[in-house]
Amino acid sequence: MPPQAFDALVDRVTKLVGAPWDAQALDLTETAFRQCLFGSAGLLSFYVDDQQELIRIFDVTWAG
Repeated sequence: MPPQAFDALVDRVTKLVGAPWDAQALDLTETAFRQCLFGSAGLLSFYVDDQQELIRIFDVTWAG
């Protein structure tokens, strides 16, 4: 992963910590599983745990 991709990933994750619901649901019946774009060619998939107040990233894709 190039340095600019890593920087974009860190920036997006930092924003998600404050607003994890500002991302697209992977499944409308289980909205805790979400995904969002980062940088110019990145996709981040994660799970939102409201009780623990954290996100669990389970997939990072960079296509650039």
